[in-house]
Amino acid sequence: MFTDSKSAVLESAARWYARLNAPDCTDVERARFQSWKQQDPSHAEAYAAAEQSSRAVSYLGATDPRLKAMADRAFAMGAADTPFRSKRNWRRVSVSMALAASALVAVLGISFMNGNLSATPETTYTTAAAEHRDITLQDGSVVHLDVASSIRVRLKAHQRQIELTSGRAFFEVAHDATRPFTVSVYGEHVTALGTRFQVERDDQYLLVTLAEGSIAVTDDASGAAAHRDVLVPGEQLKIAWADNVRNKQTVDAESATSWSHGRLVFRATPLASALDEVNRYATRKVRIADPALAQLPVSGSFIMGDSALTVSALVAVLPVRAVDAGQEIMLFPRQGG
Repeated sequence: MFTDSKSAVLESAARWYARLNAPDCTDVERARFQSWKQQDPSHAEAYAAAEQSSRAVSYLGATDPRLKAMADRAFAMGAADTPFRSKRNWRRVSVSMALAASALVAVLGISFMNGNLSATPETTYTTAAAEHRDITLQDGSVVHLDVASSIRVRLKAHQRQIELTSGRAFFEVAHDATRPFTVSVYGEHVTALGTRFQVERDDQYLLVTLAEGSIAVTDDASGAAAHRDVLVPGEQLKIAWADNVRNKQTVDAESATSWSHGRLVFRATPLASALDEVNRYATRKVRIADPALAQLPVSGSFIMGDSALTVSALVAVLPVRAVDAGQEIMLFPRQGG
């Protein structure tokens, strides 16, 4: 908690934040900052507030004209004060930067001083069967929410908690060493600091795919029964709910997460698996009429939701023919081939 001089501590933290980010900050000043930070727990908490308010302002500035105007005016004071030529001038600019930081912290200061630093109410995001959406969270992280999916978001002072309640989501996490980013499904928790990964769930399994960075997947068990799997880019962890079997394998992460960018990318993907992805987004489903076709390799980039165009491409490159069955398109072996 902040001490009685909350405003003074918060202002000092803002000034330290500006000073440490100035190009002429010295090792002596950094040492003094560490000494100040360790004097009282409230100093460390206040500095975390300054860091997080800066990130919040970066995001809110793009959507709140009043906040952007305030930031522009504050930092313009420093820009007009000096042409940035000398170390002495940089010190003068740093003072203006500190004042700007203090002003911005003041905008958000009420919630910080009440101990609700960067906390937001729990928010639920849901997509319909034919809808997928991109969501930018307050911390700057982006969630690509797939069709028929749902998440609950809780951003707190020292942690960022996401619960995937259905479907699939791809997460691009804004780095914040002070607040781990955790996605939970049943008793499994996927934790990252700044990375890109995908989480998918259904009634049978949990599937976690890492595209960039590093993540750890842990469960609620304790002692010898606990599991902790660390993934590196290009790895995928599949956990079967029925028996808690955990299998890790190497995958093409770009292909597995391509839907988040509006395309479906396949690289020697079995036809049956490719059609599972195609049918997530298609109104008219594409079915295999002959099981012998299931393992045919499919490669290429396809537009999500356009099953007719996808089928035309498949017929052009695979030994299959398509039959219009009304609400579905059936694939049969090509006659004579």
